[in-house]
Amino acid sequence: MTEASEEPQRDVHLGTRIVRFPSEELQKMQDSNHFLGDPDMLHRELHDKGYLLIRNFHDRQDVIGAKLAVLQHIRKCGVSLQADGWRDGVMRKTCGIDNVPFMEGRNDITHSEELKRVFEGERPYKFFREFLGCNARTFDFKWLRAVPRDTFTGVHVDNVYMGRGTKHLYTLWTPIGDIPAEMGVVAVCEGSHRLPGFQILQDTYGSLDVETSRLKGTGWFTTDPFEITRRFGGKWKVFDFKAGDVLIFGMRTVHMSTTNKTEFLRLSCDTRWQSADKPADPRYIGNFKNPDPRFGLYGEEIKCEEEETTMDELRIKWGFDEKPPVTI
Repeated sequence: MTEASEEPQRDVHLGTRIVRFPSEELQKMQDSNHFLGDPDMLHRELHDKGYLLIRNFHDRQDVIGAKLAVLQHIRKCGVSLQADGWRDGVMRKTCGIDNVPFMEGRNDITHSEELKRVFEGERPYKFFREFLGCNARTFDFKWLRAVPRDTFTGVHVDNVYMGRGTKHLYTLWTPIGDIPAEMGVVAVCEGSHRLPGFQILQDTYGSLDVETSRLKGTGWFTTDPFEITRRFGGKWKVFDFKAGDVLIFGMRTVHMSTTNKTEFLRLSCDTRWQSADKPADPRYIGNFKNPDPRFGLYGEEIKCEEEETTMDELRIKWGFDEKPPVTI
C-alpha cells in the first residue's frame, strides 16, 4: 500500500500551486527521532535527505508559553488579532502582512524569558553540542515571524542571506504551536543540496549574496515549486507539525513554505546554529543594528533603486529564462 493511500488526501497550497497531500508531488516527511543519540547517523541522514525532522525536540509546554508571549506582544502592537480570539491567534479579516509587527532581529520579544527558554535553552544547545562534536553557538539575531492568511515564502536557499561565515551553518525552524500544512509550514525539496541536477542552481543562485549583488526584492528564485522539480529534480516534502517539533537543514537545502489558508496567524522562529570556534556571519552576532524589512516576505513592495538588479535579470544571466520542460 502506498503512502498516499494510507491516509486521506487534501489540498495544500504550495506557493502558486494547489497540490494534493500526500501524493507523488507533495510527500510526507519522515522523522529522524530513531537516530537521536547517534551523531554519525544524524549526519548521514542530513546528508542524504537535506533535512532532519525531530518530533518533541522542545518541551511542548515551553513552546505554548512562547506562543502566548508572542501573541500578547502582537496584540499590544496593533489590530491584527481579533479581540475575542487573540489567545488562539485568530486574525481580523482585514489582517495582512502590513498589519503584523516586524519581529526579526534582537528585541524585547525575541529575547524575552519565554522565548529564550525555547530558542536558547538547554535542549538545542545539548543537541548541537552532540551533533557538532564541540561547543555550539547560535546567532543573536532571531527570525521571529507571524504570517497572515494567503501568505507564503517562495523557493530559496538560506546561503544567499547568510553566507559570510562557516559553510557548516544550520537552520533550526521551530513552529510556535501546532501548525498543519494548511497553516504554512516549511516544505523542503529533498536531495536538492546534493543531487547532480541541482548543481547549476547551486553554482549560480545558491552562491549569491543578496546584499553585495544589490538584489532588489525577496531573494526567492521562484514561487512555483514545480519549476524546481521539473527543471532540477528532487521531491517536495511537508509535515503537520506539533508544538515541540522542529526542522533542521543546511544552507544549501532548497525550501519554501506552504500558504497559510487558515484564520490563524502562523507563528514560527528560525534560529541558526554552528560550531563556536568557526567564523560566524558578522551581520547576525554581537552589536548589530536591527534591520529594516528588506528581503523575503517584506521585499516584494520595495522599489528598485539605480544600480540594483532583479531576480528576473539574474535568471536571464544564468540561463534560466527559458521555461522548464513540462512533464505529463
